[in-house]
Amino acid sequence: MIIKSMSRKSKSFSQLYDYLKRDKNSFSFVRNMYSNPQNRKELIKEFYQNAKHIENSRGKVFMYHELLSLEKNDLPLEKQKEILYDLAIKYLELRASEQLSLGVIHQDKEHIHIHLMISANKCMDNKRVRLSKKEFSNIQKNLELYKNQKYLELNESKLYQSKKDISKSKKNEQEIKYKRKETTMKDKLKEFFTELFEKSTSRLHFENQLKNLGYELYEKGNTIGVSYKNKNYRLKTLSVEKKFKDMFKRFEKTKEREIKRQRVKKDRSYSKDYFRSR
Repeated sequence: MIIKSMSRKSKSFSQLYDYLKRDKNSFSFVRNMYSNPQNRKELIKEFYQNAKHIENSRGKVFMYHELLSLEKNDLPLEKQKEILYDLAIKYLELRASEQLSLGVIHQDKEHIHIHLMISANKCMDNKRVRLSKKEFSNIQKNLELYKNQKYLELNESKLYQSKKDISKSKKNEQEIKYKRKETTMKDKLKEFFTELFEKSTSRLHFENQLKNLGYELYEKGNTIGVSYKNKNYRLKTLSVEKKFKDMFKRFEKTKEREIKRQRVKKDRSYSKDYFRSR
């Protein structure tokens, strides 16, 4: 798997959008955005409005153009798309969890790949997100490790792994674990809640998902957990408490953005009515 990152020092969102969406039938998705990826005008406008917050801040980068590519394999095309989409979501969680993102899958070469357009700043934030070489390297290593562990049907890649990162003993442990499919309940719940926290779009959506699946959220002092089949599981023990809190922070930011958007819309409507009456 290859992971590339290129920065852009101009607000050329429309140019990059047109390049990414040159095939109108290509699969695309967005994160931390209201706009439909097919709505060129609104999506570009949302990127521009977010970029206004960093016009006077330190630095010159306004966005990133990044690429994820799978190694050659014999899997069906739809399965490759499914894997690539999952890897892109995981990558954005690690690299740009609160930034505006557009993803588009291309399949015009020997193997499919995904392009990402990522804002330089978090949603409505006045500072650019800067990653050191070490931080970006760790993201590459973690994503590759995630891919190697989850998708055994793909060839194991070691482009970003060092000997220190994967020892023989650790590698053997992972092989035994996945070959025998002996994942513990803790492993299953951690994977389930990680995915649920990432994909929930609102508090109501999250709570409905829990209820429908038979889970119940509880809080005792500083302890947050879930009950399932008369058994309690602490989110901290499952190593997902931070993801849970990050999810609610995302909900709050989304709510703030919607309130601001409605206020702007109301002000514009008032201005139009005022001039019509004159």
